[in-house]
Amino acid sequence: MHAGPERFSFTVAADDAGKRVDQFLTQSLPDASRAQVQRAAAADAVLVSGKPVRVSYRVREGESVQIDLIRPEDTGAQPQPEQIPLNIVYSDDAIIVVNKAAGMVVHPAAGHRSGTLVNALLGSNAFSGEAMAPSDRPGIVHRLDKDTSGLLIVARTELAHRRLADQLKDRTLKRVYLAVSWGNLRVPSIGFDGAIGRSATDRKRMSVRPDGRSARTNVKVLEQFDLADLLEVSLETGRTHQIRVHLSHAGHPVVGDAAYGGGQAHLKGIRPSLRLLGRRMVETIGRPALHAQQLSFRHPVTGSLLECRIDPPADFLALVTMCRNPEH
Repeated sequence: MHAGPERFSFTVAADDAGKRVDQFLTQSLPDASRAQVQRAAAADAVLVSGKPVRVSYRVREGESVQIDLIRPEDTGAQPQPEQIPLNIVYSDDAIIVVNKAAGMVVHPAAGHRSGTLVNALLGSNAFSGEAMAPSDRPGIVHRLDKDTSGLLIVARTELAHRRLADQLKDRTLKRVYLAVSWGNLRVPSIGFDGAIGRSATDRKRMSVRPDGRSARTNVKVLEQFDLADLLEVSLETGRTHQIRVHLSHAGHPVVGDAAYGGGQAHLKGIRPSLRLLGRRMVETIGRPALHAQQLSFRHPVTGSLLECRIDPPADFLALVTMCRNPEH
């Protein structure tokens, strides 16, 4: 049994013009497979400017693309409220800003039907006022990876969700992260440009590839250590795994990020005298060393500028301390 279809709408950017519509939608929906998109098209559930198209249709800049997607892994049940503690940094009638713990999945997906941030929000009556439309991810404006800690904004109303999504789209919702990456950058700051798409060899990973979607990551070095850098990272775009992919592609994967070359396997390239320290670093963080430290955006109702900032959790701070004092 499937849940009802989820509707997604996109506007084709200049760098996506000329792509097949199934390629465009697969890259726009990292959680969806190309086969799912093709099944939707076969059922006339992929529309361009309001008209059904075949998967071979090539999109043009400015066109509106809509898909009603049925996910085969859906169970047909809406997420259930669960009593899970949340660290709420800010809350009013329109929005909630949460300090998400590392290890918490943002919304239900295959293999994670409970224990998510959405389950916790439902359990806290976050949407008890003006109703959100039924969804498996109510109020979610942007996401953080499961093992990334830090700030995430949730809309409590449909109006707030729409206006925040617009800010995300026009890049006025600012997100700043802290990261610890292997090696030392040779410049104090740098911008990484590299189109990101799904990896050709592993559907769960992303990679820099010429047919991907444009992405830019700005990096500033805060401190340099023997084996790593402490970085401040800001996003101009919001592709899946963007920071992790760009840093890995540049040869400086995030410490502890086994999926993108920053885990124990990275230690083979470290000189023997420092391998023990490298091993201790990976074991101390136990996850990718990535923390969403700061959010800046316009309140979706009042229009006032809001800035939220949260310090990294204990594991991240312990890693930085170890890098600063490797002999202790």
